[in-house]
Amino acid sequence: MRGFLRFIPLIALTAAPLAYANEAQPCDDATVTAVSSWAHAEGDLVSFSETDAASACKAMPGAPDTTIAAMAFFPKGADPANREPGTKLQVVALLRHGHVIAGTRENVEEDIAFQIDDYTIDTARYVLAPGVRAFGVRVTSATSGPKCADTGANDFLTLWIEDGKKLRAVMGTNLSGRNNLVGVPACSNGDGVLEDADITVAVEKSTTHGFADLTLVAKVVRSTYEGGKETKVPPRIVRNALHYDGKTYGSNLFQEFWYGEAP
Repeated sequence: MRGFLRFIPLIALTAAPLAYANEAQPCDDATVTAVSSWAHAEGDLVSFSETDAASACKAMPGAPDTTIAAMAFFPKGADPANREPGTKLQVVALLRHGHVIAGTRENVEEDIAFQIDDYTIDTARYVLAPGVRAFGVRVTSATSGPKCADTGANDFLTLWIEDGKKLRAVMGTNLSGRNNLVGVPACSNGDGVLEDADITVAVEKSTTHGFADLTLVAKVVRSTYEGGKETKVPPRIVRNALHYDGKTYGSNLFQEFWYGEAP
């Protein structure tokens, strides 16, 4: 994966309320055509069926005439029925009255660990500075990597801000993860210990270089499998602070700050 894809619910401090709960975010034909034309896309929209396309569109909060769009296209001449990992054109754009006013396009290299499945627009209140409100684009992967890997990540979030006629990615993280501490119980159905994490993003009151600090908050659940029985302990909360360096908060789509110690 390239760009921010490789860089790609809990009450948390002063966390922004999350607005990305599983809601339908369809893109109409006119929007897809406008984005495709702006990005010079030469292939079809990535889709798993006639009604399931790798795309999402949503109105910008407070600006109903502005639409946030995210979608992926096959390269020219590619067979849409072939869903093997390959190069896809990812486009994120802002449209006003049906015309692209700002956007970004990048080629994403899929592999065994990442394959574009679907997008969701996240319009939580990511107010980073006076007059600067970011929006999020979440992309889920159709594969979480090798079947019996020790670790895994999915549900990747990138925060974008408008920068003239371009969109600039300022932060990237995975929002879900798994870490096997003993064995690989989820794969082998044998004894072992693993942890799963759900990660949210909190916007803080403190600032660095003029932008609000962010905190990644992980809710971590440990599961122990022994003798065919599963035992869970109460979740623990782990936090990781992010500071703006003048250009970015950084990006890590395989967060490890929440990893626990093996028993």
